[in-house]
Amino acid sequence: MSLEFSQEYSADLRLPVDGKAFVGEQLTPSGRPVSAPVVGEGSGETSITSHVLKLGLRVSLKRAVVFSMRFARHPFLTSRWIGFLGEFAERYRLGLPHDDLVRKSIPTFFLHGASSTARLDLLLNHFDVASEVLSRRSLMALWRGSTLEMGTVSGRSENYRIQLQLADHGGARHEGAFAIRLRRQSDGYALCTVGFIFVRCAGDTYSLAIGGMQGPKGEEAKRSLITATRDLGGLRPKDAALLVLNGLVTEGHAGHVFAVSNDKHVINRRRLKRRRMMRADLDAYWCDRGGVPAEPFGFSLPIGDDPAARDGNRRDQSKRAFRDIGAWFY
Repeated sequence: MSLEFSQEYSADLRLPVDGKAFVGEQLTPSGRPVSAPVVGEGSGETSITSHVLKLGLRVSLKRAVVFSMRFARHPFLTSRWIGFLGEFAERYRLGLPHDDLVRKSIPTFFLHGASSTARLDLLLNHFDVASEVLSRRSLMALWRGSTLEMGTVSGRSENYRIQLQLADHGGARHEGAFAIRLRRQSDGYALCTVGFIFVRCAGDTYSLAIGGMQGPKGEEAKRSLITATRDLGGLRPKDAALLVLNGLVTEGHAGHVFAVSNDKHVINRRRLKRRRMMRADLDAYWCDRGGVPAEPFGFSLPIGDDPAARDGNRRDQSKRAFRDIGAWFY
């Protein structure tokens, strides 16, 4: 069992502004001036505006039309989001955001039954916390749509890569802002994808909320999961991904992560035929992992201290390795 890291790390977890550590007021969902000047890699306020206006030249006609219709239906909501993108990019010198961030569908984001304003606040808070959890290098890469290699865990006969990317690029567009993906290294086969957002908790703590878990599809899916579980000493791929997320918020000192319940999963807004495609019983899985009902997402899952020793059996070693990938990454 071994760990391999390809990510470069910095000792400074805070993003510098103009070469200095940011020590000013933290961003909050309220009080953000939508029309605040945006000075990114372009020329002032026109940078993000020009980027959005030219979106139709970079994406398909269908996506451009859908974005335009969403803007017409929710002008204030969309303007707030675009204003935040410009302000956040300017504050941390991230450059222009990826088109999929610009096109993020706020009215259908993350939590079924929530108001559009509450959904937007979840997304804004996510990036606020992400600016504290991640290094500037990592945040900039995600902002621009890159996939980050968090680390690799070796099983008996196969290596397993953990990646961090925009949720839109992992098939979890509505289930989070970021997504963790567990892949076989030999062929890149995705064994598990988990969409999530960072959340602010009581006091100065932070954690994350899981919006959904997706396994592989197709005829090979079941066999691939069984093979990977055996190769990792009995640790299932979705448990491995959950351990990575637990490790990612270890320094948040919240002691728990949140998870969306069956009733609050965003698939419930879709037609019945689509809802039936969701085979996983999230409630049962969260309960099996010690989860208890909790607002506003549905469940709260304890993180706790992993007692697995490095010299334990293969399953314990796998658990420790995946958790360490999250804990050591920024």
